[in-house]
Amino acid sequence: MTGNEKNGLSVVSISLPKQTVEAMENAIDEMGYASRSELVRDSLREFMREKATLDRVTGRIEGVVMILYEHSSDGKVGEVRHRYMGTFRSFMHSDFDIPDSPCCEVLIFSGDAEVVRKAFFELRSVKGVKEAHIFIAQ
Repeated sequence: MTGNEKNGLSVVSISLPKQTVEAMENAIDEMGYASRSELVRDSLREFMREKATLDRVTGRIEGVVMILYEHSSDGKVGEVRHRYMGTFRSFMHSDFDIPDSPCCEVLIFSGDAEVVRKAFFELRSVKGVKEAHIFIAQ
């Protein structure tokens, strides 16, 4: 056991924007979390459940991906979308009128679950993507 492990827990250090930390502190107060760690653990469990659900889907699937991202990431998002244009059947892009607001894209997909997963994970991991959600039509 290393010095960073205690009671079966590992210490992980992350860097977050000040605005995110402030929002996190507000959520801790409003929702009654005991600590930042509890909030992060809970959020990570939810993320892992979502990923596990998506990992179990097989065969041909159809649905919608919605992403919010910084304007500076438009080129990279476009590259991923273009690379999977056989899977993404249609998309809509919108810029909101609110200053400094993110871009929004809604992509309709139809294809093999493995390809859809790969495309979604690539979109989600683009630097500047603030949110990414997938909805599978079942």
